[in-house]
Amino acid sequence: MDIVGAFACSHAGLIVERRDQAPEKQRETMYGAYARMGQIIRDLNPDAVVMVGTDHGRIYPLVHSPQYVIGVSQSAHGTGDATLPECDVAIHQPLAQALLAGALDQGVDFAFSEEMRIDHSFVTVLMLSDPDFRFPIVPLVQNCNVPPRPKLSRSWEVGHKLGEALRSGPAGRVVVVGTGGLSHWVGSAERRAFQSRPAGTRLPHMSDIPPLKLDPTGPINEDFDREFLSLMKQGKAREFAAEWSNERLEETAGNGAHELRNWLTVAGMVNDRPVHLLAYEAVAEWLTGFGVVQFDL
Repeated sequence: MDIVGAFACSHAGLIVERRDQAPEKQRETMYGAYARMGQIIRDLNPDAVVMVGTDHGRIYPLVHSPQYVIGVSQSAHGTGDATLPECDVAIHQPLAQALLAGALDQGVDFAFSEEMRIDHSFVTVLMLSDPDFRFPIVPLVQNCNVPPRPKLSRSWEVGHKLGEALRSGPAGRVVVVGTGGLSHWVGSAERRAFQSRPAGTRLPHMSDIPPLKLDPTGPINEDFDREFLSLMKQGKAREFAAEWSNERLEETAGNGAHELRNWLTVAGMVNDRPVHLLAYEAVAEWLTGFGVVQFDL
């Protein structure tokens, strides 16, 4: 398929749950940006939207934590987390099947789900940009939640291979969207430390983990966010991925910033085309630096 549009955006569910707690100007700016993204996608009229999101441990708990999953069922069930409503979103199954096969041919060993479930990393963005779910999706889940995570450079590389697989797949038009970030810190320091323990040491001690508590406001590294967005505008996503380690990213921009690997995956799909900014706001009440960008194809 031809990639006719590409976007990346934040997905924090608090934009819906705490809609009216944010300052009016910031709220209107961000809601307007998602609406604008949705209008552009409607004008492009794709056959499908390939979405790169994550899971926050509810669908893929530590019993089984894959690095990459593609949904190949007829629909994806939105689980209703983050106070969002449960929903069902159609999957473009022929494209999903072709992309799974193409990814394997390109050396990306996706896990796959024949009963796909998705959380707010997909549903928030869909609710704000395409509330009628008019376009079928192909949901791709990347582990941004717990270590060991893919290196940032691997996220870009996987995207590059997926782009090749899309372009050599069935005829049609596709839009790609990566969701997550920008800077934000999720949970207490104690909870974050628990989640950062080595693989194999967490599951037996899940009762030790403090419950997730979200404060009324939270820290945001606006300087980092703007630096990252500047690099994206210059088409330097691959350069960022090569220079930044997972550890440096979390120390600088929080554990929630690991979701930026979904932006890097989309950048890889479109060979590091530069972006232009639809909106950015550091919304303390939503605990997140929010951004929406469109890649210039």
